[in-house]
Amino acid sequence: MKRALRFTLLFFVGLIVVSFLPMYIERTMLRSFGPNFTGDVITWGWKICTLHEFRSDYQYLSREQSPQFWLAVNLALALLYALIIAVGINFLLTRRKRGN
Repeated sequence: MKRALRFTLLFFVGLIVVSFLPMYIERTMLRSFGPNFTGDVITWGWKICTLHEFRSDYQYLSREQSPQFWLAVNLALALLYALIIAVGINFLLTRRKRGN
């Protein structure tokens, strides 16, 4: 198999695999009201999730959470993870072929 074709196939398979891995970040915000508070209490945090979880929560993210920015970051991470997988497997297959 040609090296470029093999790398392309590995990259696309890697994209499919990494979308199910919980390796993406989501900025969380919890707004609390209560009788003992002198107004809103906003607690910021982070959540590790899969791309599917991030996509399902996307419509509920507020403007202050910068959902477009974190979507871009998570898509860049997905491409990076798939690239690392494709390069690694391609390297191992090339090394194995040369060893024989």
